[in-house]
Amino acid sequence: MSDQWATGWQTPDRISANGITLAVYKSGPAPAATDKPAVIFLHGFPELAYSWRAQMAALGAEGYPCLAPDMRGYGASDKPEGRDAYGMDVLTADVTGILDHYGIERAVAVGHDWGAIVLWALPFYAGDRFLGYAGLNLPLLPHYPMDPVTLIRQSRGAHNYIVQFQEEGRCEPVLGADPMRTMRFFMRRPNKATIDKEAARAEKEDVPFEEESLDLIGLLKLDDSRWGGAPLMEDDDLRVYADAFGAGGFTAPLHWYRNLTENWRKQARFVDADGHLPRVPRPCLMITAELDRACPPHLADGMEERCHSYRRIDLAGCGHWSQQERATEVNDALLDWLADEITG
Repeated sequence: MSDQWATGWQTPDRISANGITLAVYKSGPAPAATDKPAVIFLHGFPELAYSWRAQMAALGAEGYPCLAPDMRGYGASDKPEGRDAYGMDVLTADVTGILDHYGIERAVAVGHDWGAIVLWALPFYAGDRFLGYAGLNLPLLPHYPMDPVTLIRQSRGAHNYIVQFQEEGRCEPVLGADPMRTMRFFMRRPNKATIDKEAARAEKEDVPFEEESLDLIGLLKLDDSRWGGAPLMEDDDLRVYADAFGAGGFTAPLHWYRNLTENWRKQARFVDADGHLPRVPRPCLMITAELDRACPPHLADGMEERCHSYRRIDLAGCGHWSQQERATEVNDALLDWLADEITG
């Protein structure tokens, strides 16, 4: 492993890309020292590059040059003011800007949660720069016939967290009041019995609307005995997230959500006369998680029709934070797919 390439979690590269400074963590050999492609990992909300620590170690050890940025607005990266600084055209340009900085012509992209939303936009915004795409939890979705925020409001109600996040200043004080508590709330491992019980209660219509609609802000305010599930990680790991969000706040990360409508409008330029996005011409891997309430596996049904080459893996009993909850299974899935579809 090249000392000039690998970085520790305390000492990222701070690079200029797309007009801002981004913190980028690296593992594995330098790109020039191997025939294997570089892999760039894109995290979601409320996360950091640190979420990919297990994958960075595993793929780096197998000879893949790995990069994981704190995405724009997160961690040690810049946090430009204003929601316009977090649209999809900007976020995808950050990713290609990172590749440009390191002289990487083409790479494999891996994304989770919001990082997966960026991931599945890359084939349309910068498809010539990528060899393949691997998404965790959130699939490549069709272009919706209506504004997705309006759709969520109509189907899930005004208390849904995505709808609440649209109003600047509404949720930031709740999320930022105690970042360690907020991270304990988000970073949890679901309990299947609890999920089944919630489903049964929902059928009897005695589940509070706020819970059924994923009112995360309302749930965060409740006593932690109401949160359900179990802690996903130890306090030392949680502190990494809490310290980062305590220093940087939540406004910039929430601006990603505040661009959903504008991103949908911009995506329309890629669709055909029937409203369909073009098929992704590169290999695609989709990893779903059975107990993910925010991104249930059925969202990936039919995705094979939107990809030229497609592989799907379903993680039974797994929640939203799949790359941390099931690190070994995710690592094995990525390595097998890379060997079969990218390097083979």
